[in-house]
Amino acid sequence: MISKAIVLIALIGQIQEETNGDESVETVIVTASKKQQKQENISAAVSVISKEKLQEKSFALLPDLIREEAGIYIQQTTPGQGIPIIRGLKGSENLHMVDGMRLNTAFFRNAPNQYLALVDPFVTEQIEVVRGPSSVLYGGGALGGVVNIVSHTPTFSGTEWQNQGSFFVSYDTADEKSLSNVTFDSGNEKLATTIGFSYQDVGSRTIGGGGVIPFTAYTSKALNNKWIYKINDSKTIKLNMQYLNQPSTPRVDSLVAGFGQAEPDSSLFLFSPNERQFTHLTLDDLSPTVVYDTASYNVAWQRIKDYREKVSYGSTSTTYEQNQSSQISFQSAFTKKVNHLDFVYGLDFYSDTINSAKQKLSEGELTTQEPRFPDDSNMRHWGVFVDATRYFEHQDIVFGLRYSDYSIDLNSSSTSEDVLKLDDLTWHLGWLYHLDGKNRLFANLGRGFRPPNIFDLGQVGDRPGNRFNVINYDVKPETVHTIDFGIKHFSTDWTVDLAVFYSQYDDKIASVETGEPTNSGQIIVQSQNLNDVRLYGLESHFNYRFGDDSEFDAVLNYTWGEEKSELLTEPADRIPPLNGYIGYKKHLSNRWTINPKIIFADTQNRLSSRDISDPRINPFGTGGFVTYNLYSTWKLNSGANIRLGLENIFDKKYREHASGLEAAGRNYHASFNYLF
Repeated sequence: MISKAIVLIALIGQIQEETNGDESVETVIVTASKKQQKQENISAAVSVISKEKLQEKSFALLPDLIREEAGIYIQQTTPGQGIPIIRGLKGSENLHMVDGMRLNTAFFRNAPNQYLALVDPFVTEQIEVVRGPSSVLYGGGALGGVVNIVSHTPTFSGTEWQNQGSFFVSYDTADEKSLSNVTFDSGNEKLATTIGFSYQDVGSRTIGGGGVIPFTAYTSKALNNKWIYKINDSKTIKLNMQYLNQPSTPRVDSLVAGFGQAEPDSSLFLFSPNERQFTHLTLDDLSPTVVYDTASYNVAWQRIKDYREKVSYGSTSTTYEQNQSSQISFQSAFTKKVNHLDFVYGLDFYSDTINSAKQKLSEGELTTQEPRFPDDSNMRHWGVFVDATRYFEHQDIVFGLRYSDYSIDLNSSSTSEDVLKLDDLTWHLGWLYHLDGKNRLFANLGRGFRPPNIFDLGQVGDRPGNRFNVINYDVKPETVHTIDFGIKHFSTDWTVDLAVFYSQYDDKIASVETGEPTNSGQIIVQSQNLNDVRLYGLESHFNYRFGDDSEFDAVLNYTWGEEKSELLTEPADRIPPLNGYIGYKKHLSNRWTINPKIIFADTQNRLSSRDISDPRINPFGTGGFVTYNLYSTWKLNSGANIRLGLENIFDKKYREHASGLEAAGRNYHASFNYLF
């Protein structure tokens, strides 16, 4: 049931194990909608990464926490950035959320970007991913899928005031990387709060074979605070505040000459700073009325700063940019059960204002330049949706419908036609068949859409690869139609999640060379509805438990893409190669656990013309790789453990496809986690 899956990922939940006869399953508790759903009873392809699984991952950024998952491939242009590619789609083609509220902004690129890395990985309690179009409940942007970051919520029982907390510190040699976090929870069953501080310091990256990549060092600091107040047995208020700042992060691919380049684009390129502020207020109401059984109301404010400092290679002039998104959003969701029908319906709204300025310092004189985006431009949306699920004896059928209205105001003085208005009607249909208590067949047919945002319509200025972007007011929305089907198996020993999909992606927005140069010789490019794309693939996750003390885990993903225009047919952009991992975890004793992992990817030499011209991608293709990794956890006592790791044991030199730098070489990892 794809709509229920989207409700699932929008709302705060947690994973717990239930036993039903000989069946051991994972249950997601959807607190805001107050509906419990077992993962195997959702028709969509859904990945849920629990707190326990998150603690077994090596990471620096939040995107690292969704590596090695079914249907997901991570691209990194620079160490301080990372994005998930889901079903061949990336950037603004996927919807990123924190506690169900939009992270995507009006200047999100439909390409690699750094904004998901502005969420503190230490705030994460759980990550939920829906793979496939999810526009019915969340509007534009959810073409490939949805990633929802569920933040930690403190819970206490009883009236007595209680305290608990955690301390974490780690170090990795290959990136000279140190991470630290302290989180403190306090409260009782009526009132509770959590506050967390995080800091990371990343240095130079040593790659396979011993080489060192320059311009990889950066720092990051974060502060998170959440309050929970239980008004009565049926009403709860939550206030969540998050802050993360990367004060000065270099863009490696612009500072190091890439494929086909004799010299880099820049001698200085800093995101200085990248910053995210977020405040989210929630009211959950369990008091039934005539029109709803439960209700949830959410208001959020988010500000993202994308400030830049750049010196082009060979130039003596410095360019400064201040780009800022200020987004306020509202969401309401209601549930109502009538006989064998479950309804979820609601209304949502957001308004995102972009402020942008640019200056140039040359020979001691500071002059104002045309900004990257039209200053004080705005993107506004409102939408209504309804979802109905009908339960039969052995199968469930769900149908959802949404109407969305958009207004994009470029606030341009160069034309009177600077406001784009559009609306959209989208839908989905899901089917789940209960073969027996352990096996389910599922299928989904859905439509997703993405309206052009301010990045698509109004960006002006320098781009990597000696390009210069100009405005295009005539850009249509992108749409995707996807069908998928698969099987899910949940039992005491086996967990299987296997899905195949086919997507028809129309009116893709991409940057296109106009054939004209600027006066300084740069290639003029602009966003256009370039072509149509066919995508299909397989995503799978297998887990087998050998009794109580060991388990086998594996993921295998494959995506194939082809773009077609009036002039030619070629491979689609940045399609990941066949990839996956194989892992084994063994509890040697009550204290010791070992966890070897093999991570692999095949060669990717099916490249689009834009891939071939991208200095991040080898024009002859990205080579395949296999890395061998070993981890061991030593449980000191009930509240403390040490994790040791040896990654890329044979010091393999490799690059993940479409990334802007080589991966780390042999790495020694050590971390200490203490609960108090």
